[in-house]
Amino acid sequence: MDDILNKPFAEITEDPFFRADNFENQPWYDDFQMYLHIGVCQPKPEHALQVQKALKIMGYPTHTAEHDGKLYLAPGEIGNRQQKKKHDRER
Repeated sequence: MDDILNKPFAEITEDPFFRADNFENQPWYDDFQMYLHIGVCQPKPEHALQVQKALKIMGYPTHTAEHDGKLYLAPGEIGNRQQKKKHDRER
């Protein structure tokens, strides 16, 4: 499992057969579980990338956000947000 987390972030892909409890022995597992339960977490800065990689493996696109000097992992990837055009909306 460590070889997966040592890959560059861009090379990590979703694995639908990977289980969340595979990360159980990681020091950031509680932050990982927090994200799975409520959709946001506040990992220690030194663990943020590892948590983000684990979430990407599980199929959760995330981005980092800072609020009041604290680092958070939030849903979605920055830059992939697309606003619907007027003609794309259902009528």
